[in-house]
Amino acid sequence: MKCFNHMERDAVAACQKCGKGLCKECAEKYTPCLCDACAAKAGRERRQQAQSREEQRRQKYKDALVDTRSEFIKIAMIGILVGIFFVWWEATHGSSDSGFLDYIGLFFGAFCIPFGWKFLTYLQSFVPVSLFGTFWFWIIYIAVKAFLSVFAGIPAFIYQLVKTIITQRKINRLEQKGEKTSEEKAVKEENEAF
Repeated sequence: MKCFNHMERDAVAACQKCGKGLCKECAEKYTPCLCDACAAKAGRERRQQAQSREEQRRQKYKDALVDTRSEFIKIAMIGILVGIFFVWWEATHGSSDSGFLDYIGLFFGAFCIPFGWKFLTYLQSFVPVSLFGTFWFWIIYIAVKAFLSVFAGIPAFIYQLVKTIITQRKINRLEQKGEKTSEEKAVKEENEAF
């Protein structure tokens, strides 16, 4: 058998992909032993796999960011419902001398309760709480947690709001980078076609 690239030389090895004969000089070019065409194809495949892994990583990161944003929206909707309930309760059962600013303050305070509750639940994950307790233990536990949620809610809301704004900026950057990458990929494919 003769070398595929140098017909005057005897083959000492064969390409591990396609089986073409290779002389000593051609066989030493790549490890494992490949012909030029198979080595180029393997390089393209490696680059495509690396690019695919990078796109998957970027998509996974973007999905996590979107989850963070949707979690904020979900808690905000619950907060709106809680705020409306507290304002309604005050308007129907409270004193009649409450002004508009009182209702605004009540709404905002009640709006932040779900953010405080979520924050306290997160902190609670670091402190083991017994699953077994009396009925009154759980009533007192929930009442204390609700009371603390009022005070923890405002800073927790501000933190979540800032985190969501930063998350949205990251999502926008990823989308812009994704658009640039897809444009670059299209240009590169057009250049390779010629």
